[in-house]
Amino acid sequence: MTAKMAKMTSSFIWSFLEQGGSKAIQLVVQIVLARLLSPEAFGVLAILLVVTQVADSVAQSGLGMALIQKSDANERSYSTAWWLSLGLAAALYLVLFLGSPSIAAFYSMPDLAIYLRAIGVIVLFNSANSIQRSFLQRSLDFKSIFAATTVAALVSGAAGIAMAFLGFGVWALVAQSLLQSVFICVVMWAKVSWKPALVFNADEAKGLFGYGWKICVTGILNVFYSGISELILGRACSAGELGLYSQGRKYPQAAIGVMSNSIANVLFPMFSAIKEDAAELRKVIRRGLRLGTFVVAPMSLLAAAVAEPVVAILLTEKWLACVPIFQLTCVSNALLMLQLVNLRAYMALGDSGLYMRLQIVKVLGGGGVIWATALLTRDIYATAWANFLVGTLSILLVDMPPAKRLHGYPALSQVKDVLPILALSAVAAAAALAVQLLGLGYLPELLLQCAAFALVYLGGARLLRLGELSETASLVRRLVFR
Repeated sequence: MTAKMAKMTSSFIWSFLEQGGSKAIQLVVQIVLARLLSPEAFGVLAILLVVTQVADSVAQSGLGMALIQKSDANERSYSTAWWLSLGLAAALYLVLFLGSPSIAAFYSMPDLAIYLRAIGVIVLFNSANSIQRSFLQRSLDFKSIFAATTVAALVSGAAGIAMAFLGFGVWALVAQSLLQSVFICVVMWAKVSWKPALVFNADEAKGLFGYGWKICVTGILNVFYSGISELILGRACSAGELGLYSQGRKYPQAAIGVMSNSIANVLFPMFSAIKEDAAELRKVIRRGLRLGTFVVAPMSLLAAAVAEPVVAILLTEKWLACVPIFQLTCVSNALLMLQLVNLRAYMALGDSGLYMRLQIVKVLGGGGVIWATALLTRDIYATAWANFLVGTLSILLVDMPPAKRLHGYPALSQVKDVLPILALSAVAAAAALAVQLLGLGYLPELLLQCAAFALVYLGGARLLRLGELSETASLVRRLVFR
């Protein structure tokens, strides 16, 4: 194994621990909160999160990404980015504070204003630690990020559960989200050696913003693209229906996000470091795509197959209505690596403008379809189908076509490379679904489904001699040892 590959593997392990540790804790916390709170409370949270995520994207303005991509980033660059991000965050919180009554009036939810003013403070803390996080990501120091996110998830999760148990309702969700951001900031500040200096350079700010503003616009568009259905359904449907829709999408994205974000966090700085070597870049892209798909695709389709018993056991039967949405979200995630790897490569090559243009196409085209479906049908299931179809076509027809021109790994070649893995995952999922015909209880059905899936998938990978099987096994051994 080359030094670069060894570094990539080690970084992935710590990135996985960071994502897996904090996300696993968050997932457990969300499950407990879902058992304690009503779907209506999560419907309110869905609206709050979309609004704060837009503010976050503007405040951070892609400055962290710009620093990772910038070959000659120095102390002056980091300090300038930190002050710029914090200043933008303060201005945005003021706008959010003043505009919250209007947002509450739009949704006919009077209490929404005070919730927004409280949870909006997240924007300040996220901006304060975003540059420090980029500092660690650039140096592939995911061990320190792991410490910060895990501590924050534990403390905020315990506080949120305690408040929910005591009957605080939506405030429990607000407090949990806010405290998580605060503690990440505190631990990051304590652990990271770099601290912002009283330095602000206009030329540095202009250069960073020149790259970052496109990432910023893309981030805003991405929030609207993924959250527009929640914003519309929040007005057209009841808070309970919105809660079912939101949670049906959240849990699959959280589970798959552990693996996909771990890979993405490593690939972007790795691609940026080797962007001048076209042959090496293509090699790493192909390896990342196949290995990522080998893990993400079966996880996604297994989750779709076992959705009903998982929801009934973990969230209780009051959430069973979200199962079809849960399944559609899982299936769409099977193709996630085809999007993730290419978009990270485009950004690493410095073409943030392309990244922005692709998102504009998806928002105007696909987002319009989702918006129209939600508005016209006012049905959470029809909107989930629209999200699924638009998301799949966007990956294949929008995100992948520029690959051949930019890094020389054509879209068709990529699909051919991952097709055996996708087909094997589908066969294994079909075997798991067949277990439902036995009419067992939820727990035995879940256990037998997982066993059937594992037998078919791992056995098929061995028969097909997929090299990713041994690579994944090696990563798992190193992860357990670490």
